[in-house]
Amino acid sequence: MSSYKLQKIKKYLEKNLKKKFITLSKAFFASSILFVKKKDDSLCFCVNYWKLNALIKKDRYSIFLINEVLTQIQDSKYLTWLNIIVAFNKLCMSSESKNLTTFVTFFDVYKYKVMLFKLINELAFFQHYINNVLFDCLHKFCQIYLNDILIYSKILKEHRTHVKEVLNKLHEVDLQIDIDKYKFKIQKILFLELLIFINDLRMNSWKVDVIRNWKVSWLLIHVQIFIDFCNFYQWFIKNFSKIIQFMIKLT
Repeated sequence: MSSYKLQKIKKYLEKNLKKKFITLSKAFFASSILFVKKKDDSLCFCVNYWKLNALIKKDRYSIFLINEVLTQIQDSKYLTWLNIIVAFNKLCMSSESKNLTTFVTFFDVYKYKVMLFKLINELAFFQHYINNVLFDCLHKFCQIYLNDILIYSKILKEHRTHVKEVLNKLHEVDLQIDIDKYKFKIQKILFLELLIFINDLRMNSWKVDVIRNWKVSWLLIHVQIFIDFCNFYQWFIKNFSKIIQFMIKLT
């Protein structure tokens, strides 16, 4: 291994040991490490958890539907968007799970003490956690997708109270908001790649370019694929069922 990669490993270990995200491990098994090239050609330190992820039982957590978002925010006049930073590293792993994250380097063998973004159930686990933290606010004046929080209210005074309540609950569990990204008291917001306006919900235009530029085909299988793909966008297309029925007849 090159001296440059060894320095990258050492720097990563020193940083995470100082933060107490990792510790030495005495497990009899370990995952290997690797480097992934970023867009700027720099190298990113990674642990290869492919085999571990294949053994983990999948958490089939159901994320809310788009129409539910529209239903919840209807008649709202004010929106606020918050983004939680370093969210996953705030969650400690259970003692029986720590050894499973063991990885071996040229310096020593280590294991993680906090939740990883590289494990297969980390998204569902965090969604369960943040839903529990904001349980009293959820679906009343708040929608949550992982570390993105959307707060909606009908009147300004009420909105300020709602935002304060959410912030207090996050503060109680030591979750921090990205001060450079938050958007307070706005009339529209991009949330889950959806353009959410007051009393309206639209798809981000670049997301539908695939449909606009779909190549014409007379093959049955291609028509079926196109219909299945378009079903996701039915909430944004007026008279979708009437438009699509002509293609359904072809199948």
